[in-house]
Amino acid sequence: MKINVSIIIPVYEAVNTLKKSLNSINNQNIDLEKKIEIILVIDDGKNYKNIIPKMNKNMIIKILKTNGLKTGPGNARNLGLLKARGEYIGFLDADDEWSENYLKKMYELVKKNELSFAPTRVYKNEELIGEFAGKNKKYLSINDIGDIPCSFHPFVKRNLINKFENYRSQDVYNTAILLNIKNKVEMITNEYYKLNLQKESVTKEKGFSIKIDQAYKKYQIKSLKMRNIKVSKIFALRRIKNKKYIDWAQKNQKSFYEYLSEEKNG
Repeated sequence: MKINVSIIIPVYEAVNTLKKSLNSINNQNIDLEKKIEIILVIDDGKNYKNIIPKMNKNMIIKILKTNGLKTGPGNARNLGLLKARGEYIGFLDADDEWSENYLKKMYELVKKNELSFAPTRVYKNEELIGEFAGKNKKYLSINDIGDIPCSFHPFVKRNLINKFENYRSQDVYNTAILLNIKNKVEMITNEYYKLNLQKESVTKEKGFSIKIDQAYKKYQIKSLKMRNIKVSKIFALRRIKNKKYIDWAQKNQKSFYEYLSEEKNG
């Protein structure tokens, strides 16, 4: 059976959120003749079968387990990629959601351009903190990744996707590599990726900013060695913005995304 889209979801400590994430796929307004493969990559050794909802026609659930515990989202995504059969690959985190026409619009655009992106809306307790998109809201460019240091989750033609690193923000690095090839990519409009801030979100971890800076430094150096100057530059810019957040956070007990939103609106 031909699979149109494989959706890869790394799952770690998601007992309270995974069902909601899967239901956001179930509720998509899309032609259900499309074959959708949803790959859950379990990275905490737990059994999630009892909380998986009944999926719509032609939506197939595949459950994989990593070769350890807490191996990281990069390793989980790589395992999902190895097993994916879809012509196009999409990504969703196990505590996030999609707006109802997200899949339809992302699929239409990735078929046209081989790569598509959507705005990221960040919510805390169902309250919108901010929406992040490219400087030109119709497109996302590599420069935007330096200016807007949040995550964007692509749909991408399978043969274009790169193996994920095992450092923090490996999804950002992969996005930068893709945009370095394409330069700028059309974004969908009026729909969005919904990023839900949780009490245990990684952005609230102790030492988060230091760990992020270490990852950014690795990507910056690696990109220089590979002569990907634009990619190296955006991680240098991200390191500067991260340092500004560290200074800001000393006076404000808020998350990184709340800082970005206040900076954007202020």
